[in-house]
Amino acid sequence: MDIFMIVIDTLIVLLYITLIAFITPFTMKFLKKKNCDIFIQLLPVCLIIFASSILIAMGLGGFKEMIFFQITSIVSLVLLGFLLFLTLAMRVLWKDKYDLLVERILSFREKNERSFSLK
Repeated sequence: MDIFMIVIDTLIVLLYITLIAFITPFTMKFLKKKNCDIFIQLLPVCLIIFASSILIAMGLGGFKEMIFFQITSIVSLVLLGFLLFLTLAMRVLWKDKYDLLVERILSFREKNERSFSLK
């Protein structure tokens, strides 16, 4: 592999990461305004990551070319399956445990936000 291909591959990965970093907050804020909990907010983000990593990997010559998109698609598929289980099965079968989990996550996020503030 020559140096030109390494530079191009690195730029593609960096642009992909920045694109996901810019899309994620807007998607989550939009769903938060519609009173969706944290797991429902993460579902479209994981779906976007999964679909885009597969499309980019196929566009670049398949999964044999760049291992980054192979790992990204596998991890996002596992996260998507986990989030689907949490939102569908736990929300229907164990509603009280699901609500407790959402409250714990929100309280953990609020505690971390307060500890990082500069006031």
